[in-house]
Amino acid sequence: MSAVLLKTIKKRIDFIKISKKGKKSFTKGFIIQKYKRSLSYKDKENMARVGFTITKKIGGAVVRNKIKRRFRAIIKEILNNYLKKNYDYVIIANKKSLIMDYKELKSDIIKTVK
Repeated sequence: MSAVLLKTIKKRIDFIKISKKGKKSFTKGFIIQKYKRSLSYKDKENMARVGFTITKKIGGAVVRNKIKRRFRAIIKEILNNYLKKNYDYVIIANKKSLIMDYKELKSDIIKTVK
């Protein structure tokens, strides 16, 4: 099994496409949307893309960045074992994701990504 490359989703149009066409899974601390991407000429076959949405309702910049750092660290840990190739994932955080401990967040992400 080859390693899965990780790329960040940055364009609004990609977030909207995943939101409309993707499958949503709800957990206590976040919502995850996943969408199987069709291969285009510029995409690599073994690449997974991840995007994060953390709104200002959750807190200020410091709080939002802390949540993003936690999610990024979890995604990097589970990248090769659980993330699927040619899939896009969007994680939408809520306030409870700040309170949840790291292990609980990680197990929730693993359950929803499978």
